[in-house]
Amino acid sequence: MFVIAIDNLEEDRESLARSLASVLDMSLYDALVRLRIPGTGPLVISSQRDEAAAKEISDKLEAAGFRTYMVNEDEIESDEKRAIVHKFSLAESAFKIETKTGKTVTTDYKIVYGIVRGIRIAQTTKTETTKERKLALGRALMTGGLVVTKASRTTLDLTAEEREGFFQLYTAGRQPILFLESALIFDSTGLALQLTRTANFANLLSEMKRRCAAAVYDERLVNKAAQYQLLGPTFDPPRHFDLAVTVLARSLRSSQLRKNRPTSASFKAPK
Repeated sequence: MFVIAIDNLEEDRESLARSLASVLDMSLYDALVRLRIPGTGPLVISSQRDEAAAKEISDKLEAAGFRTYMVNEDEIESDEKRAIVHKFSLAESAFKIETKTGKTVTTDYKIVYGIVRGIRIAQTTKTETTKERKLALGRALMTGGLVVTKASRTTLDLTAEEREGFFQLYTAGRQPILFLESALIFDSTGLALQLTRTANFANLLSEMKRRCAAAVYDERLVNKAAQYQLLGPTFDPPRHFDLAVTVLARSLRSSQLRKNRPTSASFKAPK
């Protein structure tokens, strides 16, 4: 599977919708609905099984003025590809983490280019069967009153949602560093230790944002509606949350690269 996302959406959404409708062979109304989101993207717009077909759509979107990302299924993040933090300590110029497997990593705050904050929503479904006995007049008449009830069985599929707060740090060429609210030990915070896990997590996030001053911060994945807007009608956030994180991280990286790119006025060719 190859997923195509668009980014850098301009304010004139009607003109963009015409271009999008033309490339994807959809109605102007459907294109407008997809583009009427807050902000400038990113936005998952198509998925293709064939790489050549995905590349063709991506090229057409680029030619129509969109900035696009094409994400291969193998590039989608997962917890196996992340450094999930168990313990941490914050020093003046760098922070050190220890994962549950015992791996330790030290990272300079200055090389963190993106912080993604969100709520992971996992759905679990279980089947529950209940039995009860109900009055059965027909059976009572047939048996002369010896049997007046019959067994009834009801089967229900019950769906529950589990929510977990997280934030994730991105640095060039390294694993994403994942801080899960439920997985962290906060004993390194010392006198700043709060009474609740939620308060400690909020303080840690605030401190990381302050220390990683050059990083682009995005918290739209805290909002369930924003998750659906980013992924579009094809992908469901509880099942494809890692895709949303991957696309958003790709957008943040692109924004940071553009921010640090020298302008023609500031660039001087070597002599």
